[in-house]
Amino acid sequence: MRFLTFLTTLGTTCLASTTALAGNNGYLVDLNKTEIIQLPSAASAVVIGNSDIADVSVHAADTLFVVGRGFGETNLIVLDADGQIMMNADVRVRQTTPHEGVRVFNAKSRESYNCQPYCQPAPVLGDSPDFIEANTTPSEPIDPLTALFRAATQNMTSNNSSSSQPASPAGGGSFNGGPN
Repeated sequence: MRFLTFLTTLGTTCLASTTALAGNNGYLVDLNKTEIIQLPSAASAVVIGNSDIADVSVHAADTLFVVGRGFGETNLIVLDADGQIMMNADVRVRQTTPHEGVRVFNAKSRESYNCQPYCQPAPVLGDSPDFIEANTTPSEPIDPLTALFRAATQNMTSNNSSSSQPASPAGGGSFNGGPN
């Protein structure tokens, strides 16, 4: 009986951990959604074939986040520390309609709406370009170094504006070692 319980638990665990699998050595990712891939060991190199279809982020040496960026299929290659192929998998990105979603087709154009609790425009890839443009605001990608510089500058500015006097060290002495 214990063995049967073990097999049932093992089967349930395997099923839960492979929900993103799309068949033979592949992954199925919904558009604008993220799937987590646990690797059997640490990776030294991770490459995605077409970053317009899917994007990959390395969260930890053995954990990847794959984000669906556009319709289609690409591949994901992961190498181990010896340069050997650890994974070579297909990644297929599909679009699904959410439970509260509505798609309106008008001749050759399409518009998507989220109707929870009231219908609001929810443009997605494949909708009419005019509809997408009218219902989204363009944003510029942020360069990580620029973001880091802005955060450091903002932190220095807020520290300087919160106190016009420099803080004295513990014990009330001066910073240069001289008398108070």
